[in-house]
Amino acid sequence: MKINTLIKNSIFIPLMFITMSIVAQTGIDSPYTRFGLGQLENRSNGARFQAMGGISNALSGNRFINPSNPASYAGFDSLSFIFNAGLNATSVTYRTTTQSEEGSNATISYITMGFPLSRWWRTSVGLLPYSQVGYSIKVPFSIDNVGNLYKVFEGEGGLNQVYWGNAFILHKKLSVGINSTYVFGKNTNSILVYSPDSAYYANTKIENKLQVNDFIFDYGVLFKHEISEKLNLNIGLTYSQKINLNVKRDYLARSVFGGVDGGVDYTLDTIDYKPTEKGKVVLPAGIGFGMALEKQNRWLVGFDFNWQNWEKYEAYGKGDSLVNSWDIAFGGQFTPNNTSISGYWKRVTYRIGARYEKSYLQLFGQPINEFGISFGVGLPLPRSLTTIDLSAEVGRRGTTNKNLIQETFVNFTLGVSIYERWFEKRRYN
Repeated sequence: MKINTLIKNSIFIPLMFITMSIVAQTGIDSPYTRFGLGQLENRSNGARFQAMGGISNALSGNRFINPSNPASYAGFDSLSFIFNAGLNATSVTYRTTTQSEEGSNATISYITMGFPLSRWWRTSVGLLPYSQVGYSIKVPFSIDNVGNLYKVFEGEGGLNQVYWGNAFILHKKLSVGINSTYVFGKNTNSILVYSPDSAYYANTKIENKLQVNDFIFDYGVLFKHEISEKLNLNIGLTYSQKINLNVKRDYLARSVFGGVDGGVDYTLDTIDYKPTEKGKVVLPAGIGFGMALEKQNRWLVGFDFNWQNWEKYEAYGKGDSLVNSWDIAFGGQFTPNNTSISGYWKRVTYRIGARYEKSYLQLFGQPINEFGISFGVGLPLPRSLTTIDLSAEVGRRGTTNKNLIQETFVNFTLGVSIYERWFEKRRYN
């Protein structure tokens, strides 16, 4: 590898990590992020995976990094250094039975690196979002002898994850892996009760700030069976360990003036204050299965299934009325001729997929489910092993039944996969 490329990467990579930590949790606006830890992000958020419906449990290769199954890192070749990064933009329309509203946000969505450590050991490090929180909900109600009141629920923040993953090649057909992940960040949730009819009533505001700093672990197994010279069947298994996360919570209840519609509030009196209250958040175990049939450098089809025991979720000894979640995804890709010199579009990889998710939310007896249809392309750069991956997904989350909110979204992801030969010995001085 040229020395100037090494210098540029040594500056670029830390800069991207700093940028990611600053902007990863901004812009989301969904009432469903009020529950649990917010809107969870899937590890298969790479542009190439999203374009195929999110399938990733059985995918492995030497041109991309797949944190969904840590055993997949075994696919890195012995001379490679791989760098993946991506940007995500989302446009959402929120609908009830009587009205609608639109929102949008954009963020850096993933940064990962991978390389070999020995003939049988591969490693990867990266920074990904774990969950996002962002909502503002106003609910009217009334009390006898007091009159009409509003209760405003607001939340912001989210959690990030820094992982170190390792894969070990046990056999040319079999590899195992582990991700050790540090989850960190802060979720802030508040409730404001105020009277719209009188400026002389004091308002009540309750704030909860949850700070997370702890490790989680997940494991993977990948089996590759060679059906013929260029046709492979891949089977992947993943397991997320049940973890008791160490967390801290600040609780503050106050009587205030103001604070309505984003205005400044002025404290009149402190009702209750519990600073730095230590506790546990129980993250439940989960399992995943995937299968992919692949013809080398031509096509791939596969599916994933994931399940997680969210009924066991607890925060400070209390549950959150969550239900067990599962999701299923199907997808594939096709490259007409990756060695073609007569036409660029023959070397482009075309992808398509679909997914359905039963989320961990069930409100007023209504399951909050989600589905999406996706497609995308992988664009090779001339005279390079680097590719630009584009994906788009159209989907829907939630329902308008029981006065709930339905979200119709369009997700766009732009990813880059840089492949360099770092460990090749020079033949000439």
